[in-house]
Amino acid sequence: MSEYLQAVVDKFEFRVRKGYSYTRDDLWVSPEGAKVRVGVTDYLQRTVGDIGFVEISKPFSTVEKQAEFGTLETAKTTISLLSPIGGQIQEVNEKLAEKPELVNTDPYGEGWLALLVSHDPENELKELLSAEDYFKLMLERLRDQREKLGSK
Repeated sequence: MSEYLQAVVDKFEFRVRKGYSYTRDDLWVSPEGAKVRVGVTDYLQRTVGDIGFVEISKPFSTVEKQAEFGTLETAKTTISLLSPIGGQIQEVNEKLAEKPELVNTDPYGEGWLALLVSHDPENELKELLSAEDYFKLMLERLRDQREKLGSK
């Protein structure tokens, strides 16, 4: 049994890890007790391209839900990362300072962004999307992108 929901669109494979929760802003959340590990989805890293720089707020800083807690930079754009929960940044992935490409090569593993301590983990996690719901959203977005490209 696969630990991912997978779709192949054109020649690209998109994966959504089962058992994680997701935001509409393409971040994943993995609960670890009162803490949650946060990263970007496979969909986001594939659609923005090669990550050249990752900046996350400093450990022990407080973040509000849906407030920017960091950015990803590619050759083409800068993406604001909006916190999936309110709380405190416990830890940031220090490996990304030297190897930001980990976000592209292993978005659900070594490419994680931050570990947060939630003010209200039970209620905040209920508001996130399940892997299945996020997978449906991702497929809709991919279909819409293909239709836009087809109409050009």
